[in-house]
Amino acid sequence: MNIMPDYSIDSHRKDHERFMAVSKDRKRRAKALLDFVTEDEDELGFRRNDIVTVLSRKDEHCWIGELRGARGWFPAKFVEILDERSKEYTTAGDDSVTEHITDLVRGRFCPSFKRILDHGMKTSKILGGTCHPWLFIEEVARREVDRDLNSVISRLVLCKAYRLDEDGKVLTPEELMYRSVENVNRTHDRSHAQMDVKLRSWVCIGLNEQVLHLWLEILAGCEPVVTRRYHSWSFIRSPAWVQIKCDLRILSSFAFNLSDDWELSVKTTSGMPLKDGVTDMLVKHHLFSWDI
Repeated sequence: MNIMPDYSIDSHRKDHERFMAVSKDRKRRAKALLDFVTEDEDELGFRRNDIVTVLSRKDEHCWIGELRGARGWFPAKFVEILDERSKEYTTAGDDSVTEHITDLVRGRFCPSFKRILDHGMKTSKILGGTCHPWLFIEEVARREVDRDLNSVISRLVLCKAYRLDEDGKVLTPEELMYRSVENVNRTHDRSHAQMDVKLRSWVCIGLNEQVLHLWLEILAGCEPVVTRRYHSWSFIRSPAWVQIKCDLRILSSFAFNLSDDWELSVKTTSGMPLKDGVTDMLVKHHLFSWDI
């Protein structure tokens, strides 16, 4: 793996080509939350922290997967989706396994990223203080999708995963950024989270999706919003942001699995009605009494 930044002009063109190519050639993987012992031949057994390749999620409760050459169905509640891109999972980037990565990302990296966005931000005429970078990110995200509002919003409403809609169409980095901002606001507003927390969670999503460097490019390239919110001497309006983008590109080579609600005091889950034919399987494996 090459961890040396590429500052060439051609590297920026390759960024989007690589993003689209990797997104289309995705593999869905899930990490086992606990052991699943098979009782039937058509079941897929695994141990806690095993990485299962998900082959089918047509039924929301029973998925089909593959592990070490074996295929079979398993309870969807026993696993959590890691990513939908062709990247190798590693526990080093998983904050549910490696606690140190939380300090590195949320405690060190995110404050540094925020300082870049803070630098040169104009004072609010109403509040008298500087605006928060999260407001800048929200405005840019909305402006980018407003260019094609009807088609983009309709697809994002149907999209259950960050990267793909129901028809398998790949979301652009702009659409992906918009959806991540909307998701952070929706989940974090329930817990009355501050904008600093929202920003850190959004950065984690960008690292998970390996697209944070492209998001910085979108932010810096939105000239009307940048001009209105930043002084001419700010970092985001200087050519220096391009160098930071190239440095951030290195992080897209690593696999992160960071929880976007790690700092929330209240974590909610949405219940879904059970489909016919699934209840017996859930009773068999005692899923009704297990709080995972």
